[in-house]
Amino acid sequence: MTGQVVVAVDSRSRVDVERILGSGSWVLLRDNRWLANYQVESEDVARKLVADLRAEHHAAVAGPPDSARAVAWNNWNSPTPVGSRAEVCFPWVSSQAEIVIEIDPGLGFGAGDHPSTRLLLEALELRVKEGDSVLDVGCGSGVLAIAAVCFGAENAFGIDINEAGLLAAEANAQRNAVADRVKFSSIELSEVRDKYDVVLANIHDETLRRLADDLVARIAPKGWLGLSGVSPGQVSRLRSAFPNIDFEEVREITEWNALIGQLNIE
Repeated sequence: MTGQVVVAVDSRSRVDVERILGSGSWVLLRDNRWLANYQVESEDVARKLVADLRAEHHAAVAGPPDSARAVAWNNWNSPTPVGSRAEVCFPWVSSQAEIVIEIDPGLGFGAGDHPSTRLLLEALELRVKEGDSVLDVGCGSGVLAIAAVCFGAENAFGIDINEAGLLAAEANAQRNAVADRVKFSSIELSEVRDKYDVVLANIHDETLRRLADDLVARIAPKGWLGLSGVSPGQVSRLRSAFPNIDFEEVREITEWNALIGQLNIE
């Protein structure tokens, strides 16, 4: 059975990919994003070539080897809508949205499709303002920090303990042309000194409660906090860990909850 390698490049990296795969037939997906599908002799060869490409930081994935698996593959790789004007998608996926946010998670968490991530993406799309500064705690692939800037924030800072994920986040900032305004670091939250108009954390309930004081301390006056990654049964306990936040009605997608609230400075 044959295999397939799907690879997305910009105009500069196309030559490097063809050095590995040979000359390809390229289709323009959107501004400076080109896509090629290479047929190879087997699925094993496809996986090996994808690994080689990823080792050189190219956005590549093994495609469906036959039509029987194409529907599932296309569903898995479909864009994730955010509000009425944006979509988050893999670099190799077509999107006609006004705002296209390309995310290749690599070894980081988050392609934008998980309900807990979508809840905060939708909050950002609705609430972020021009000139805002954003802190993303547990940033994973960088999707929230990058999206915040794409939606109008002035800058964003993401922190995470996963070094491989941080590399993916930096690559994603580059491919979305926001690397000058989005920075990532493995610094601990307690070591962050600046205050931010928006503070986000999409992590486990226990960790959110443990970090509560440090999260609140990083919110600028009139700023807001977005917490996600919790189940309905964890909401009440999470609320009680943040007495200085005036939370809105709980947001929910398929049993995942998010809390959005304003800092109460009285």
